[in-house]
Amino acid sequence: MPASNRHALRCLLTGLLFSPLPSMAQATPYLGQPLPGPTAVPFAPGIVNAGLSTRDIALMPDGSALYFGFFLPGFRKAVLAECHREGKGWSMPEVARFSQDGRWKNLEPCISPDGRRFFFVSDRPEDPKSERPGPFGIWVMDRQDRGWSEPARLPAAVNAGGNTFYPTITREGVLHFLKEEGQGGWIMRSTQKAGDWTPAEKLPPPFNATPKQANPSVDPDGRYILVPLMGRADSLGGADYYGYFRREDGTWTDPVNLGPTVNSAAEDEFSISVSPDGKVVFFGSNRVLPRLEGHPLRFAELLAERTQAGNGMTSLWWVDAGFLEDARRRALSAPKH
Repeated sequence: MPASNRHALRCLLTGLLFSPLPSMAQATPYLGQPLPGPTAVPFAPGIVNAGLSTRDIALMPDGSALYFGFFLPGFRKAVLAECHREGKGWSMPEVARFSQDGRWKNLEPCISPDGRRFFFVSDRPEDPKSERPGPFGIWVMDRQDRGWSEPARLPAAVNAGGNTFYPTITREGVLHFLKEEGQGGWIMRSTQKAGDWTPAEKLPPPFNATPKQANPSVDPDGRYILVPLMGRADSLGGADYYGYFRREDGTWTDPVNLGPTVNSAAEDEFSISVSPDGKVVFFGSNRVLPRLEGHPLRFAELLAERTQAGNGMTSLWWVDAGFLEDARRRALSAPKH
């Protein structure tokens, strides 16, 4: 089958598996960027990817806003920025109001599938009078008119026991996140019932085989969970992105490597998510784009790389989501344990 036909078939199958909600029938405009193809490219270079370590993205389901995270060297600051639809265009990135206090680090945004709740990670103290950062934990804001409420730290049922990272939530309100342990952690879940959060519990096997894993990303309908895993025999290097897929009987496949579409020999591949419309996959990577090949190096050109994606700092990449159906098919065809 010609490559163009294979790509079209993948897109069709992806539309069946990762079908959008009726309200998302129109494509999210993504800052006016053209949709990527089957080869990953930096997202919005010069706007979102401007040379700093850039990772993690959350989009409003109605396409009205997006949020992304970036870090200053040495993790000296971790900041969440926002862009909003303005008429037929978009505003330029600006630091989000709730992330403007430079004393605290803020990262890993997550917007609920209904657009009503905004989760993120912060080391801000729960006591607003304190001047000392607390452990990293998950905070939440509720939608109010056209803005967000003041952030509130989730209770000990979620945040107790050390640093908590990378919130991601299903349509039914099951919050998934990472409880840190050493260089990795455990994938946990909790659900809010009658106003209270249930005590966090580890996901059962095949998840959590070892703590050598990072930030989980759950499908809103619970059909898959994408996770960076470390130290596996089929890794391309560093952490690689893997997928667990739910079978029709409710059981889960073993993790399957998502392949070179999103994985590489780069070491910093710890953040992956699917857009609300199911069209694209976003992921973080510090892979390097080849530049300045074939002619003598120039000082000005080298300086210009400071503001360009793919310069060795972690960048936010995106790619057509069609490869996920290939990964799902491979996972389902593997022997069931």
